[in-house]
Amino acid sequence: MIYRRMTAKDIPAMIALGAEMHAEGAFAGLEYCTDKCRRFGERYINNPQTHFGFCAYDADELVGMIMGDISLYYFGNDKIASDKLWYVQKERRGTITGIRLLNAFRAWAKESGADEICIGVSTALDIDRTHKLLSRMGFTHVGGTFKAAP
Repeated sequence: MIYRRMTAKDIPAMIALGAEMHAEGAFAGLEYCTDKCRRFGERYINNPQTHFGFCAYDADELVGMIMGDISLYYFGNDKIASDKLWYVQKERRGTITGIRLLNAFRAWAKESGADEICIGVSTALDIDRTHKLLSRMGFTHVGGTFKAAP
């Protein structure tokens, strides 16, 4: 496995893996716009001081990725590092891949001066397993995401 920062050449693979994540998870009924995803990837690659994209490859296949950013809390000047997505292919879950991706994000957040790191679980994929993993890695469960039709 190869783990590294995302580059522009990763964007097509990121879009394809993102489509897999989208189809599998809680967002499957919503639009998946590849052009918007391309721009999203470009924003992360072009702003490395505040945006982080990291990938896991098995040979030439992108099998996992994490993307997040750092910003100030809306109520003060402390920095929060938040993930936008953290995904590992279904057949690769339960391996070290997801942990290595998360550890890379945590290291970047620390280097970037984050006061807190927040990881969201909004895809509805392997919720209990993900909660257990995050707890073992020192995260505290502080809330939840609730969805409803308008």
